[in-house]
Amino acid sequence: MKAALLLLLKAAVTALLLGLLFREHRSTLLAPLEGLLANPGWTCTGLAAAGAALLFAALRWQAVLRGQGLPLPLAELGRLIIIAAFFNTTSLGVVGGDAWRVLALLRRPGTPRLPVVVSILLDHLVGLVSLALIFLACAWAVRDRLAHLDPIALATVQGFAVFMIGTLVTVAVTVVASTPAVHRRLAARLAGGVFQRPALQKFVEACDALRRAWRQSLLALGHSLLLFACHFGLFYCGLRAVGGEVPLIEFLAAMPVIDAAAGLPVSVSGLGVRETTFEILVGGLTGLAAPLAVAASLAGWLFTTAWGLLGGLLFVVGRPKPAIHSPRWRK
Repeated sequence: MKAALLLLLKAAVTALLLGLLFREHRSTLLAPLEGLLANPGWTCTGLAAAGAALLFAALRWQAVLRGQGLPLPLAELGRLIIIAAFFNTTSLGVVGGDAWRVLALLRRPGTPRLPVVVSILLDHLVGLVSLALIFLACAWAVRDRLAHLDPIALATVQGFAVFMIGTLVTVAVTVVASTPAVHRRLAARLAGGVFQRPALQKFVEACDALRRAWRQSLLALGHSLLLFACHFGLFYCGLRAVGGEVPLIEFLAAMPVIDAAAGLPVSVSGLGVRETTFEILVGGLTGLAAPLAVAASLAGWLFTTAWGLLGGLLFVVGRPKPAIHSPRWRK
């Protein structure tokens, strides 16, 4: 019942935001489809960028899983990532892409629960680090342009910058706190406390993979940087397809904030929220006309939706795979 109410609330927010946008910019209703059909070069490039983003997402997760002692073939992980894109795009109920990835691996007989769950957590941590690096570098490069944003947009960017810096600090603290030496000292000083519980000790040991398997962590970070380059690139292709053209650095400075806003669980697939933020930030940083900004955002969403529909097809026709052989975690 709660899941249905949440979905209805998301649908209502999405309909309200899109209704307001289309009422203000009536010409944007069909502009994305018209632009994609009229510019097949940018359309194909955008679809390819969306596919490449999923590929690098699979490679990042593969590196994180190897750090947990769970090697998986790229083809299988790619299939799971594409299906996860279907759940992320549709936002059906409370089952998201992460829940699907966990459930899909735990269906395999003999697959340990803890490293699978931790791999999702570490996958997101690596993603946040790469997002912070891209945003902070691009925001510094266009810091003079930020001063021309309206007060609300400027406050949003500044708040996001604080969040990104806090993310980097949090990840650094997590890496240090997960080391065996630090954890033993905390457990010794807090005798009988939570730090001595076996479940927490196993969780900390799994999180220590960021340090212990540092080569895999660096590989995951590299794949994550390429993932976001492709993900932001597909929206740039959508922008060019609908007839827009903006400086790339300013565009990249705005996209992390837009992506984070679209990820908030307040609308279906980020629709409405993404377009509003796109209009405010990309328009504010580059002077892009509001109708073009909304059309570009919708065009980029269509690229990701196309791959999400493919994921839905794979989900319908998929079948269970054999168990993972993982000597490190076998009990």
